[in-house]
Amino acid sequence: MTTFEDVVSKAKTVAGAAGKKTSEFIEVTRLKIEIAELEKETSSILEGLGRLVYDAQKAGEDVSSLIDECAVRLDGCQEKIDELRKKIDEVRSAVRCKDCGATNTDDSIYCKKCGARIV
Repeated sequence: MTTFEDVVSKAKTVAGAAGKKTSEFIEVTRLKIEIAELEKETSSILEGLGRLVYDAQKAGEDVSSLIDECAVRLDGCQEKIDELRKKIDEVRSAVRCKDCGATNTDDSIYCKKCGARIV
């Protein structure tokens, strides 16, 4: 019976690991969707900003306060994107290179992309 118990124990261990990987995958996918939505919003803001500047230039108007508002919104989107990318790295047990931004495993000493030392 020891063999059967070993098989059952191994099966439970494998099932637990598979369940953990599945939940990690789902969380990373959810975070990536949030990032994509924020990137779409960023593109929309940038497009509107360009249109605003162009129209203001043609009309000879001062829209600096609206430009500042757009810049604040863009900064907010970028901060949220950065936070979500950090969460993805945490879920994956990864670290980002400070020089190039590449994702590396948490036990890396050097960046796999640029070779910089990861501290």
